[in-house]
Amino acid sequence: MKYIFAVLQLSLFLACGDGEEQLFRPDPLPLMEKDTSFVNVTGGIFVTGAGDTVEISDFRMGRYEVTNRLYYHLADEKGIELPPDPEFPSMDDYLFEYPDHPVVNVSLHDAIAAAAVLGGRLPTRAEWEYAASLDVSGDIAGRYPWGSLTPEDAEYPANYLAGDEWESRGLDGYMWTAPVDSFPLTDAGFACQAGNVAEWTVSPFDSVVPVCGGAWLSPEDEITIDAVRYLAPGDRARHIGFRIMQGT
Repeated sequence: MKYIFAVLQLSLFLACGDGEEQLFRPDPLPLMEKDTSFVNVTGGIFVTGAGDTVEISDFRMGRYEVTNRLYYHLADEKGIELPPDPEFPSMDDYLFEYPDHPVVNVSLHDAIAAAAVLGGRLPTRAEWEYAASLDVSGDIAGRYPWGSLTPEDAEYPANYLAGDEWESRGLDGYMWTAPVDSFPLTDAGFACQAGNVAEWTVSPFDSVVPVCGGAWLSPEDEITIDAVRYLAPGDRARHIGFRIMQGT
């Protein structure tokens, strides 16, 4: 059910008696099961895309990317500033009108604060890659969460820059973001670890932060398991979201 348009304008009004501006926001929608669905992952020894051998502890990670509905619920509870609208054509009021789509335009700091509301955190790059490669044998370089087939040969199992051209990007069914459950789960049980929105990870030693998985605007070589881009912690982008992790 969509919010009433007038309420969604988030209009400012003067509070009676004190002249202070107040911001009205609609109440959060009730959460759905997929919003807080987690996959249990057994740890192990893993060679990362950077070539490092690491030991991964057991953890739980969100089956889906954080939805607009879940993020608005967490932001409302924590008092986090809402992200700016990505202004996708024909997708007005994205945060409110598209509750099943992944949240975007969220900074690393806001993502960390939102995850903490559920007692969670963001994964490290190694943990993210490990989860994406659970059913992929051998070296992860150039491989996808579903294996070695290109997205085209695998019949478009991800939302990305299909055909590696802006004009053909809708071949996977979506021009911009897609609902988080639009594509098949990996054998490990995760959705959209390739494409849709790229995902923040955490890196305590760097001033720039790894962003994994590629997005709706990424060509096929940027949605592989080992593909990574770097952003500053305060950056926001309309192709960047996140996934919540629970574990040590």
